[in-house]
Amino acid sequence: MPGGPYGGTVSGSDGGNVVPAEVAGELRSLRAENARLLRLLKLSRREAAAPGPAQAGFFEAPPGAVHAGSPPEVKVALFGALFAARTDIYATRWESARTGQKGWLPAVRGGWRKGVPHAERDYLPLTPEVLAAHLSGQMHVGLYPLLDGDHCWWLAADFDGTAAMLDALNYVKAARALGVPTGLEVSRSGTGTHAWTFFTAPVPVETARRLGTGLLREAMALRGQMSLASYDRLFPSQDTLPAGGVGNLIAAPLYGKARRDGATVFLDPATMEPHQDQWVYLSTLGRMTPREVTAAANRAGQVVVGAAVERIEVAGSTKTRPEFPPVIHARLGAGIRLEQPELTPAFLATLKHAASMQNPLFYERQRLRISTWGMPQFLRSFEETLDGGLILPRGLVDKVTSLVEQAGSRLEMTDERDQGTAREFTFTATLTAEQQCAADTLASHDPGCTSRPARLRQDDDRLRRDRRPRHLHPCAGRPQGTGRSVASPHP
Repeated sequence: MPGGPYGGTVSGSDGGNVVPAEVAGELRSLRAENARLLRLLKLSRREAAAPGPAQAGFFEAPPGAVHAGSPPEVKVALFGALFAARTDIYATRWESARTGQKGWLPAVRGGWRKGVPHAERDYLPLTPEVLAAHLSGQMHVGLYPLLDGDHCWWLAADFDGTAAMLDALNYVKAARALGVPTGLEVSRSGTGTHAWTFFTAPVPVETARRLGTGLLREAMALRGQMSLASYDRLFPSQDTLPAGGVGNLIAAPLYGKARRDGATVFLDPATMEPHQDQWVYLSTLGRMTPREVTAAANRAGQVVVGAAVERIEVAGSTKTRPEFPPVIHARLGAGIRLEQPELTPAFLATLKHAASMQNPLFYERQRLRISTWGMPQFLRSFEETLDGGLILPRGLVDKVTSLVEQAGSRLEMTDERDQGTAREFTFTATLTAEQQCAADTLASHDPGCTSRPARLRQDDDRLRRDRRPRHLHPCAGRPQGTGRSVASPHP
């Protein structure tokens, strides 16, 4: 075969195609360079591959590309596919013109009546007709995302209050750094926001919520003033479906009447104004595969609280590193007061998490498949004052000192405690060797407390049960039981 423009030819490996020698040499060089880069980045060929069709929104799947001029049934199909939720139930918003009260109620055949058990209610199904009514403004629909089997099609983070937009933007920034496509919706009030992430297939709720929790922790490192209550405003709201329940609901976006006022619509983060064509935006918004969700959740990591906090968790989604002041001032009273303007966002967020703990009741109710509605995931032991103070428990003084030293700063603490008046008392009891050791250890520290090991508390509970009065059996001369003597409880 005659030579090409590069002079000379070689046979290709795919069907006998002929490739110019110079091109073949360049291909070999490029492939070698790609292999070197993969080794440097520690990526497999699959991880480095171009995004597949699943990440490109709905262009390649029915109903395909949608725009403002598309037929209503096409818009309903897109909406139903993207915001997929339970189809056996939905809620509607109600508002009293007389009292101004408002809320949400599940749609029930014949109307809602108090006192009817969940299993006996005839809930209306979520159908394309219901979605069409929502989009046209006839009713505002609430969606229940928690599916049977503890899976979900999407994750939503709800932000409320005066700083909702700031919180949401930092959440979106954290998501973008992890490669998590997120759409930002302004809620019906016009001040709150919802940040949505969509999946190509149902994902375990635990994985989705772990991703959302990790993104919130990163957002808090970006904006230290963000409330830890944000952890309680993820949808789905718990990892497991409550027994005999359907989980929490969230207001569906694109409600017809509110859309006319620029609410319940998706915003362009660059301008914070609604996208000109909501349907084009939604039909091209990226979605995550279940594998991608799991990988992102693992990269986001776990939220560390309480005694497990050992270092300042710096935001990885920004190159900006605020400088720590050379001296951080604190005042020691009933608590430790620090001034928030002296703290970097990451340091402020770290201190808040150090002064918090996991709520055992939340996880116990979740394990028992009981609703966790209204129950915080983390118990918070800090206060934020109106004049910019952060008050931590006094027992965290060593933790604060350690973290300040890590930051390369110096902690200057003013002791404002009332020293009181010294008094002498006579102690007539005799301590055991273990008790004396515990007392001496406690006395050598300023803040501190003594606790009884769980095993000994369990022994005490057993001993108290054994010491309860027992009824005499009519045919016996002693109480029913083991008949063994037991040791007295530990003093």
